[in-house]
Amino acid sequence: MGAKTERAEFRVDDALRAKLQRAAELVHEQQSEFIRRAVFERAERILAQELITVMSAEQFDALLDSLDEADAAPELAELARRPRAFKRR
Repeated sequence: MGAKTERAEFRVDDALRAKLQRAAELVHEQQSEFIRRAVFERAERILAQELITVMSAEQFDALLDSLDEADAAPELAELARRPRAFKRR
């Protein structure tokens, strides 16, 4: 995490405030640091889900099997036959 230059504020009720304070004390952190870390970790988990595709085992096996079978792909074949725009040295 980078330098702390911005400030974020939010409202909590007394019960949540007490729970946050107790949890922070248990891990020997200031309450603000405890909250900052918790928010950061949750954001990381949510953003990581964006990179994961979940599917059943059967669907995954079908996907892998399909990679072994070539399509006709006529448009791709046509593009491959065209002269190269750039030449390697």
